[in-house]
Amino acid sequence: MTGSLFIAGDWGSSHLRLYLCQYHEAKPLVAIASCTGRGVSQIDGDFEQVFFDLAADWIKAHGPLEVILSGAVGSTLGWKNTPYLDCPVGREQIIASRSVFEARGLRFSILSGVRGVNPAGLPDLMRGEELQLLGWMGNVGQTGSAQIVVLPGTHNKWVLVKNNRIETFVTALTGEIFSLLRQQAVLISTPPNSDFVLEGFMRGLEAAKTLKGGQLLHALFTIRSLQVTGDLPESQGESYLSGLLIGSDVQGSLALMEHCLPNIESVTLIGDSRLSYYYQLALADMNIAAEICDAMTCAISGYEIIYQSLFKESSR
Repeated sequence: MTGSLFIAGDWGSSHLRLYLCQYHEAKPLVAIASCTGRGVSQIDGDFEQVFFDLAADWIKAHGPLEVILSGAVGSTLGWKNTPYLDCPVGREQIIASRSVFEARGLRFSILSGVRGVNPAGLPDLMRGEELQLLGWMGNVGQTGSAQIVVLPGTHNKWVLVKNNRIETFVTALTGEIFSLLRQQAVLISTPPNSDFVLEGFMRGLEAAKTLKGGQLLHALFTIRSLQVTGDLPESQGESYLSGLLIGSDVQGSLALMEHCLPNIESVTLIGDSRLSYYYQLALADMNIAAEICDAMTCAISGYEIIYQSLFKESSR
């Protein structure tokens, strides 16, 4: 196999992102090429063919390569069902518990997911985010201090990290609910993906602050009624919905995480820059500082840590 080159992939439910990576012992890992494909939920079981169609040119040019995959590809709906690791879990367990198999002369490693009992006392799951957390922990060189890390996305994760271990976490369906309401409900009349309007977003955040338990369902309909009565411009409807959902997520998730880490003053955000910015606004509105870390950068760092741990000797 080509020692310094390998393929890494984030294969989630909605998207597949493959990277051709080059490892240098004295330099940061570099993704020298990338491509995208269908997510796990869009494939009817033929994962092998999808992968080899996308990676064909890389394999032709460089020969058989190690492959490291994370995400829903390791779920019951994916290519190979890999077990969940129980919290608390650290780097060594994440790397060691991967599922390994061969296909068409290539060796594949699929990372396990992570599961635990969340601060509400209910079971929770993650697949894919553990890779980004691994990369983040490797970059910051985290010590014994506890930190809340938020990974905004379709299924947001609020994670307590301590001593380079994932201690516990809670999931919020904020992104998926936003998408469903934006596309299928009667709340928004403007075209999808309208321009972000800060005023509308902040109004949504303020509305979320007034809610008590169970009242989000009532507040959601006001997006429609406020537009009908002329109290909310149609151009702000989507931003208002975003603010209302993100504000509710932030308040509810912080209340849960404070059972594990009282007096939260700062968090780290790992995700898309635009979505992370919205969360940064919502957290600042509650006097909580938030540092944004790029999701791809964290993921690439995570793949580097895994490759270095497993294949460093063979790459010399």
